[in-house]
Amino acid sequence: MARITYPAYTSATTPNWVGDFLDREHVVPGGSKVDAAQFAAQGSVVVTTTAAAAIGATSLAVTALSGAIVAGTILTFSTGVYAIVSADAAATATALAVQPLFAAIASGASATWPGTSGKKFIPSGTALGRTIAERDAGTAFGPAASTDDFVYLLVHDVYDAADNNDVDLYRPGSIVKENFLPTPASGVMAKIQAVYVCVRGVY
Repeated sequence: MARITYPAYTSATTPNWVGDFLDREHVVPGGSKVDAAQFAAQGSVVVTTTAAAAIGATSLAVTALSGAIVAGTILTFSTGVYAIVSADAAATATALAVQPLFAAIASGASATWPGTSGKKFIPSGTALGRTIAERDAGTAFGPAASTDDFVYLLVHDVYDAADNNDVDLYRPGSIVKENFLPTPASGVMAKIQAVYVCVRGVY
């Protein structure tokens, strides 16, 4: 049985997007797991290069940063190359000062700084998914994508998936107030509408 943790509510509550009772008829028995590695931490910043950088370069041209990055941060890029930030960079900065690179970094390479808290919070109502191949390989659920074969909605908030990745899944066929859900990735709302009874909720 999955280890589910609940917030310290003073009364019983149901997420506002849920249109049914949260009993065994509408929650998948036994729970499941999410793959924490597929979720970004709170305050995380994705760094994407906009130009190639040669060996020995001390600056990286990047897309405007969504948050600040501190000196000493090690960025491991999707190409396998890493860079060490040598000076604090503010949010919206389009250049990063780095220690001389040991290897070249291509344009379009990306890396994620996990932020200061490092907690991987996943809000209730988040669409989770995986492909048939991922299921057969034993891969846990990640953020749903339009190419996933299985899509479920997360019942309860996950306060830090890196600490506890057990989750409850909302059973397909249940009623969902779709306008109260967190905004899903492109193409995922159609997946949600295909497996749940979707209505518009009112305040």
